[in-house]
Amino acid sequence: MIGSEQRFDPSLSIAERLYIRLLGYPALGLHIRAHAIVPLIRRLQDPRTILDAGCGTGAFSFVISRLFPNARVTAVDADAGLIRANTRIAQQANAAGIQFAAADLTAMTEENAFDAIVCTDMLEHVQDDQLLLRLFYRALRKGGSLIIHTPHLTRNIFGWKRPNFMGIEGHVRPGYRKRDLEELLEKTGFSIAHSCYNYNSLETLLNDLSYLITGGRKQRKHLYAVAFPFLLIATKMVHWWPVGEGSGLVMVAKKG
Repeated sequence: MIGSEQRFDPSLSIAERLYIRLLGYPALGLHIRAHAIVPLIRRLQDPRTILDAGCGTGAFSFVISRLFPNARVTAVDADAGLIRANTRIAQQANAAGIQFAAADLTAMTEENAFDAIVCTDMLEHVQDDQLLLRLFYRALRKGGSLIIHTPHLTRNIFGWKRPNFMGIEGHVRPGYRKRDLEELLEKTGFSIAHSCYNYNSLETLLNDLSYLITGGRKQRKHLYAVAFPFLLIATKMVHWWPVGEGSGLVMVAKKG
């Protein structure tokens, strides 16, 4: 269950810990992204070093560590508070293979250091996105993979399109057009191994309902705690629906 390690957060009540143990971390978009991202992570060929770039609450960091217990996972985020919390959670969860670090990724200096980089819904937070992709390229070993998820420029529901969310804290752009992101990666030197849309129309509609409750800022927590199980079940039921031109983008880019 994605985000279930958050139950080890000592700041949570017993009820909150039980809730997360049963349902995972209560953020619908995280679960929708996991449907697309986790299968791609599973396909990595025995990586020894992995960077989770912009790890947030560490949900994907813990998934990576579970899938590749012998790998060294470096999880980086600019939010030092999140990093401190994640470090405590990792200690309680016995996730010794993850090292959490607070840092500005646009100042990273690693070269040929990682077999894979996972970057989920972070690129839209970075003003100089091309610089960051160049740094990712330099940090990967030859043949390494960048797994990336971003919002699409528009939210698409059965052909109706509107600009993607800009009200989420830290967003400097609403997202990317598919071809624009492919060209940005190719201009950096990557070759595209996999490129598709995520968030089908029904998933987008459910995510919109989630956003109406939380405002993208964890508002109305009690109301969301009631609504989330129903939204999560509905998302699992509609995941089979064709994506078409979805509201998210998923890509795997290779170095060399």
